[in-house]
Amino acid sequence: MREIEYIVGIYNNFNPYPEEGQEEHYFMLYLLDEKGLLEKEGAQKLFKERFLSEHLEGVKCPPNMIGPFLALENVNQFAFALCEELNAAQVSLMSVSEYNSLLENSQLASDFHRDLLEKGNVMENIERKKKGFLSRFFS
Repeated sequence: MREIEYIVGIYNNFNPYPEEGQEEHYFMLYLLDEKGLLEKEGAQKLFKERFLSEHLEGVKCPPNMIGPFLALENVNQFAFALCEELNAAQVSLMSVSEYNSLLENSQLASDFHRDLLEKGNVMENIERKKKGFLSRFFS
């Protein structure tokens, strides 16, 4: 498995099917790593195995999104679990409006890239650092 340095998750809180009487929920719109878009199959499997609750089973999820999540805390937990699953060094989580604001206010692509990694809710995978540190002694 290749090492992933970082994951950027972009989420939104909305009602994708108001005509069906659904409520607003959080959905993960995009997952990025240093190479571009992450494939969502593994992330969707993780969601179904660990984050799909009975309260949400009847709620439809728009195609190519992951969710629904009841609360932002659940989105954070999912993002960190994905970070651990993929052994990424960190995950940065931001709303679609935060992402759009970064895009509008960045002068250079390098500024945008830096801000993606530093802004939003950044969570580090400490276990990866421990494994890397200990592997120096045992290899």
